[in-house]
Amino acid sequence: MANQFLQIIAVQLSKLNAGRERLLLGQDAEALHDFRVALRSLRSLLPIVLKRSKRLDSRILAAWKALAQFTSPVRDAEVLLLLLAGRMSVVQQEELAKSHCEGLASINAALVGPDFAVLSQITLQQSRLRIKDCDPCFLKRRIKMQAKDYVKLIDKADKTKRPSLEEWHDRRLTIKRLRYLSLLAAKWLPQKINDLQLPLKKAQTAIGKLHDAELIAQFMHEKKLKKPFLENAKNAWCKLAGLNKTLR
Repeated sequence: MANQFLQIIAVQLSKLNAGRERLLLGQDAEALHDFRVALRSLRSLLPIVLKRSKRLDSRILAAWKALAQFTSPVRDAEVLLLLLAGRMSVVQQEELAKSHCEGLASINAALVGPDFAVLSQITLQQSRLRIKDCDPCFLKRRIKMQAKDYVKLIDKADKTKRPSLEEWHDRRLTIKRLRYLSLLAAKWLPQKINDLQLPLKKAQTAIGKLHDAELIAQFMHEKKLKKPFLENAKNAWCKLAGLNKTLR
């Protein structure tokens, strides 16, 4: 089991490197999105084997988190360029396109040097070291515990009946973490958690569209979000939260 789990981590690192190469080539519109998906997948796995109490482990986790946060504004600009095509003034489009290009250049500058390769290598080495010393039964418990922690976070978030946009964002992050963990570690998780895949995906999509609507409203200086986006997010969340309660 330990070797299988380590191999899953290695695959995500390989996908990240492939995404890095596509980004550096600058010819693929989906490169940044795919890079971020691989990064999200990796970050859903690492806390199971790395220990935040250990300095090196903590620095590894922090470095991947920082990279994810660094790429977020550029992805937002990418989404706005796509969704607002034809709705922006020429000046707005030029400014947004310039911001997007500058953001991509900053990401490429961070990825072109040796730091990314070193971080990937250290991540795999440290994961191998932790897994080597880990009993298979303990590792399986860690995977289950991580999933249960996300389930508890969903349950806790559901107690807030009128969430702010920031709280909706936090809900989406939790959904993503549970969804990717259950996709990658399905064989070691209870079936009742894996059965949440479809409602997790629907909730992630609905709340993602709410996030996009928020970006558009801010960029276009609109005072209110369009109601259907909020209603769809609420409905998808309620269905997920209702199923989530059966896992307690």
